[in-house]
Amino acid sequence: MNELKSILNPPKLGKYFTLITATTLATISGQWLWRSLSISTNNYIRTSEEKILPFLTISGHKGWVYEVAISADGKTLASSSYVGKIKVWNLTNGKLLYTINAHTDAIESLVMSPDGKFLASGSWDNDIKLWDLTNGNLIQTLEGHSDDVKAIAMSADSQTLASGSYDGVIKLWNLKTGSVKMSIKHSGPITALAFSPDGEMIASGCQKGQIKTWQLNTGKQLHSFAAHTNKIWAIAFSPDGKILASGSQDRTVRLWQIEKGQLLSTLEGNDQAVLSVAFSPDGKTLATSSYDSKIHLWEVETEELLETFIDHSKAVWSLKFSQNGQTLASGSADRTIKLWSLSSLSSKQLQSATLPSVVKKEADQAVISEISDIDRLEELNQKLYDQIDQSWQRTPTWYEDLVFQMRVNVDGVIVSLEPMNQPARDYVQQTPLPKLLNSVHSQVMSQKKSVALFRVVMTPTGVLEVSPSRGWLQ
Repeated sequence: MNELKSILNPPKLGKYFTLITATTLATISGQWLWRSLSISTNNYIRTSEEKILPFLTISGHKGWVYEVAISADGKTLASSSYVGKIKVWNLTNGKLLYTINAHTDAIESLVMSPDGKFLASGSWDNDIKLWDLTNGNLIQTLEGHSDDVKAIAMSADSQTLASGSYDGVIKLWNLKTGSVKMSIKHSGPITALAFSPDGEMIASGCQKGQIKTWQLNTGKQLHSFAAHTNKIWAIAFSPDGKILASGSQDRTVRLWQIEKGQLLSTLEGNDQAVLSVAFSPDGKTLATSSYDSKIHLWEVETEELLETFIDHSKAVWSLKFSQNGQTLASGSADRTIKLWSLSSLSSKQLQSATLPSVVKKEADQAVISEISDIDRLEELNQKLYDQIDQSWQRTPTWYEDLVFQMRVNVDGVIVSLEPMNQPARDYVQQTPLPKLLNSVHSQVMSQKKSVALFRVVMTPTGVLEVSPSRGWLQ
């Protein structure tokens, strides 16, 4: 849009102030186009609660996001959904690269080969499919299960795939030939699988709450744990292969010492079923997610709860760490994928270990603090408005308001973007917002800078509204 612009510079505001709106009016092809910068009225309030927010929310799925996977180089993210589609994204900016109409039913399991060349997906349509990661083309379909494929796992050398099904069978596939190397009969429907890092063992979890481990070369059973009182949703090996974590319908997370087959600890505190578990690459942190939409981060050695992320609105089905351990991806039934920066977590862990107790609280608060100064909020509000306004060139094609939440640091750099309604999720790529998102978010987040939250509304008639999300009462 190339319309005339008139932006008022609002005066300094005290504790009570009035609405200030700057508008732009023009006509293009008979259509009236408006833009406005709004600063809300009423009382200014301070928010004492510090909530860690994702630095990026990715939308586009039409059904639950069941699984997420991250490439070894940290550049690509894949996600699978309840409606049988796989989407592949640029992990740096959240841009959709392509969509695969992969299966005729839900895809509850998805893995990316360690060599970064292909994807494997397991579906309720009983099939497993291999996909070329560069273009999304189908490489091969692996058939043989007689019921839903609930879990798949891949060996570190990308040569062997394990699949577990509700038919109670684990199949080991030779990925070069597509043939079954071995079938292992389980005592119940299989719901979770994991390869040991050395590739010599596979662990399985089942509907009845049992965990079994198997010698990969022979199929011999090594261990059998009466692990949980209900269905096991997820299992994961620690990077050194010494610990196995399991999450269950019984609301607990349990850590097992594999060599002796002993229970090390039980992590409690979840209100509902635990759906996913994932170790950080250094093995020091365990991430867990549950049906109550929460994500917990635990210190493995001390069993201490480090952090809780609560930005999803529905069950979180999947968690994956990036290879460098700085990003955690989560996939949810709310149809979004959220990316979380763990730089602040690393800082908090370091401070807890080295700083005197008197300093710890102040240091922790320095990691993430919300800007509450009125003058600074006003300044950042104007900066954010200007960035979006100067980049918005296209005539709107949507029919409802697009509502976003954006986070800006003290320098006016945009460090996160989140669609807040379905139209915003559907049309975000038609706005300039993804391009404005700073690509070096991990560096920004690691600098312990304070941030301000803003509500951004883009209307079908061309109006742009920017206002603090919760700095002022609406």
